[in-house]
Amino acid sequence: MRAMTTQKVSVTLETTAIERARRAAGPRGLSSYVDAALEEKLDRDERRRAFLDYLEELESSDPTPEDVKTRANRRSARIRENASQ
Repeated sequence: MRAMTTQKVSVTLETTAIERARRAAGPRGLSSYVDAALEEKLDRDERRRAFLDYLEELESSDPTPEDVKTRANRRSARIRENASQ
């Protein structure tokens, strides 16, 4: 088992979110809970990025007419914009 390196950071969060997280974390503690939540979010973001990259690859070799591709590209740009928020 490898040793985990940690780093103390300061973040500003909504009071109600902190209270809910403390209740949800229970005995494992807030730091552990937030660390797990951050890892899950990062994993989802990486999978989303890989999926969007795959879609771009498919679109580049797609024989679909240009006007249809243009509409699809607009939609995917909105998805990317929402993914980065």
